[in-house]
Amino acid sequence: MTSEEVQTRSYLFKYADLEKKLPEGAILTEKEDIFESGRNGRPNREGINSYRIPALLKTDKGTLLAGADQRRLHHSDWGDIAMVVRRSENKGHTWGDKIVLTNLRDNPDALDPEAPSPLNIDMVLVQDPTTKRIFSIYDMFPEGRAVFGMPEHPEKVYEQAGEKVYQILYKRGESGYYTIREEGIVYDPHHQKTDYRVVVHPKDAAYKDKGDLYQGQNLIGNIYFAHSTKNPFRVARTSYLWLSYSDDDGKTWSAPRDITATVRKDWMKFLGTGPGTGIVLRTGPYKGRILVPVYTTNAHSHLSGSQSSRLIYSDDHGETWHAGNAVNDYRWEGNQQLHSSTMNHSSAQNTESTVVQLNNGLVKLFMRGLKGDLQVATSRDGGVTWEKTIKRYPQVKDVYVQMSAIHTMYEDKEYILLSNAGGPKRENGLVHLARVEENGELTWLKHNPIQSGKFAYNSLQELGNGEYGLLYEHADGNQNDYTLSYKKFNWDFLTKERISPKEAKVKYAIEKWPGILAMEFDSEVLVNKAPTLQLANGKTATFMTQYDTKTLLFTIDPEDMGQKVTGLAEGAIESMHNLPVSVAGTKLSNGMNGSEVAVHEVPEFTGGVNGEEAAVHEIPEYTGPLGTAGEAPAPTVEKPEFTGGVNAVEAAVHELPEYTGGVNAADAAVHEFAEYKGTDSLVTLAAEDYTYKAPLAQQTLPDTGNKESGLLTSLGLTAFFLGLFAIGKKREK
Repeated sequence: MTSEEVQTRSYLFKYADLEKKLPEGAILTEKEDIFESGRNGRPNREGINSYRIPALLKTDKGTLLAGADQRRLHHSDWGDIAMVVRRSENKGHTWGDKIVLTNLRDNPDALDPEAPSPLNIDMVLVQDPTTKRIFSIYDMFPEGRAVFGMPEHPEKVYEQAGEKVYQILYKRGESGYYTIREEGIVYDPHHQKTDYRVVVHPKDAAYKDKGDLYQGQNLIGNIYFAHSTKNPFRVARTSYLWLSYSDDDGKTWSAPRDITATVRKDWMKFLGTGPGTGIVLRTGPYKGRILVPVYTTNAHSHLSGSQSSRLIYSDDHGETWHAGNAVNDYRWEGNQQLHSSTMNHSSAQNTESTVVQLNNGLVKLFMRGLKGDLQVATSRDGGVTWEKTIKRYPQVKDVYVQMSAIHTMYEDKEYILLSNAGGPKRENGLVHLARVEENGELTWLKHNPIQSGKFAYNSLQELGNGEYGLLYEHADGNQNDYTLSYKKFNWDFLTKERISPKEAKVKYAIEKWPGILAMEFDSEVLVNKAPTLQLANGKTATFMTQYDTKTLLFTIDPEDMGQKVTGLAEGAIESMHNLPVSVAGTKLSNGMNGSEVAVHEVPEFTGGVNGEEAAVHEIPEYTGPLGTAGEAPAPTVEKPEFTGGVNAVEAAVHELPEYTGGVNAADAAVHEFAEYKGTDSLVTLAAEDYTYKAPLAQQTLPDTGNKESGLLTSLGLTAFFLGLFAIGKKREK
C-alpha cells in the first residue's frame, strides 16, 4: 500500500477537537441573511450579483440600520454600485424593505462593460445625539475602476474664488479649468457664464440624475462619465467623499452632498472611508464631536506604501467637516520618520479603521495593517493628532481585512468588543473581549468563534441589556462573495466557558434524494459494524456508507420519512471522542428537491451532502472500503482503468461537463436520474441526462448472490452520488 493510499484510507479516522456547546444563559442566534447575493457567479432574483461592506447602526429610537454596497455586476470594488439600507425595529428579528440612498446613472457609451458607471462605495453610518440626524458618509468615484484606475498624478479637483470653492470641470481638447458654480451653472476659464448647467440638486429616484449635464434644455451627458460622444466635460479622476442624511430614523434620505473640499489636501491621491460605524464623543472637552474613520494615499507609492489611517470630524453637528492628522504623520518606523504625504513604506501602512472613545476621554483607533497582529493608535485631543507609538496586541491576529470595535460597559466595568477574521485567510470570524485598564491599556480576555467559513468585513453594535448585533460578510456553498448576514449574541456568550458535550447527537436526518437518507452527527463518528436504524413503525433503514467523518448514508423507503428512530436494530456507531452515541428520538425529515429546502431547511448543514461543503469533505481517489458488511470490513474495491462517472471526482466531472447542479438548489429536481431498473449502467444514464430516482429501500440490499456483491452494488450507487456531490466545487474552480 502506497503512502497516498494510506493517507486516503485513513481519512475517516481524522477528527477535530470536540466542539463545545454554549453554556446556560448564552445566546448566539442562527445567522440571518439580510442582503443575499446571487449564486454560482449569477445575479439574484433582483439582478444583484453581490453585496459587500456592512455598516450597522442602532439609532436613538432603537432601530437597527443595516447599510451595504449593492454591487450589481460583480463583487469587485468598481462597476455599478449603489448605497442601500434596511431597517429593523425589533432588534433584528425582522427587516423592512431595501431603501436605496444613491444609485448613479450608467453611461450608455461606456467603454468598459465591467465598469460602466460612476459609483458609491464603503458606507459609514453615525447619528448625532443632539439633532438626531443620521449621517451616511461614503466614497464616490467617477466612471472607471475606482481606486485601482486612478491617474498616476492627482488632478486638481477644486478652485478657490475669493472665499468660495468650486468644483473643476475638464473639457475635452482644452487645457483650462471650467468650474461649477451656484445652481450648477458652468463658468469658463475666464470666469464667464456658459450655456451649460449641471444638476446639483437631484430629484430622480436614488438621485441618479446627480451630475447630469445640460446644454440649454438638452441633456447631453453626465459629468461623472469617463467617455461620452455628446458630453465634452468630466470631473477630476479622483475619489470624493459624499454625505447623505436622514431625519426620520432612516426611512428617507437626502440628496448626496460633496464634503471633499474641506477634508482633502492636494497631495492626496486617494481619500476614502474606513467603512462601518462612526462615533460621537460623549465626554471630555470635545464632547459632541462626530468622528468618521478615513484613510489616504499619496502619489509617491499609492496603495503599495502610503496608506494611512486618520479621522475626519465635525464640531457643528455635521454642517462642516475637517481632517485630522494621519496616525503615520511624524511617527518613527525604525530609523525612518514617516509622513502620510511622502511615505513609501509597505509594512508601516495602516488602512481602514474603527474608532472608540474610552471613559477617560482617550480616542482609540483600531487599524487594519500588515504586521499580522492588531495595531491600535491613541489620541488625546479628540482624534486630531496621535501618539507616536502604535500599540500592538499579538493576542489578536490581523489577516489584513477590515475590523469592527465598540465600547461597552458591564456591571460598571469598561470593555472593548472587536470582531474580525481569525484566519488564516478571510475566514473564521471571532469576537474578542478586552477589559479596559485604568491607564487605558487593553487586556484581552476572550476570543469567541462566531462564524466558521468565509468571514470578511463586519460591523458591531450594542443593542442594550447585555446584547450585541453583528452584520458581516459571509458566503455559504455556492453563494457569491458576499452575502451580508446578521447574528445577535449576549454577554454570557462572550464571557462564559463553553461546555463539552456528553454524547454524540444527530444534527439532521434528511432525505436528500428519494431513498437516500443522510444522517449528520454533531461530532465525528465511525462505523465499525454496519448499523440498521429501527423506526417507530417497525421498519428499518439500511446502512449504505460513511460519507465523511460526521455523515452516514442509509437507504430508506420514502414513505417512512417523518418517522422517528427508536434505536439501532443491529450494528454500532462509535464516537471518535469516546462519547455515547444517541440516535433515538431522531425524526426523519424530507429535505428533497429545491433551493428552499437546500438553503432554508438546513441552513447550517456542514456535512457532506449539502452542496459545496460536500466537495470539501470528499475522499478523492478513495479506493478502499466505503462501508462495512456485518462485523467484517467491506471488501476492497480495486480501481480499474475506468473513465466513467462513479470512480472518483475527476471521472464525474469529465463525464458530465455540462452538469449544472442536481444536488445543491433548485436545479436538483431537473437533474434527477430516471428510475433505475438495475440493468443499465448508471454512468450511461448520467451521460444521457436521463432522470434517475433511487430505488425504494428494502430491508436488505439487492440480493445478487452474496453479501459482498450486494454491498458492491451499494458502493457503486454511493460512489456515483459522491461524484455528483463534488461537481459543484470542481465547476466553481
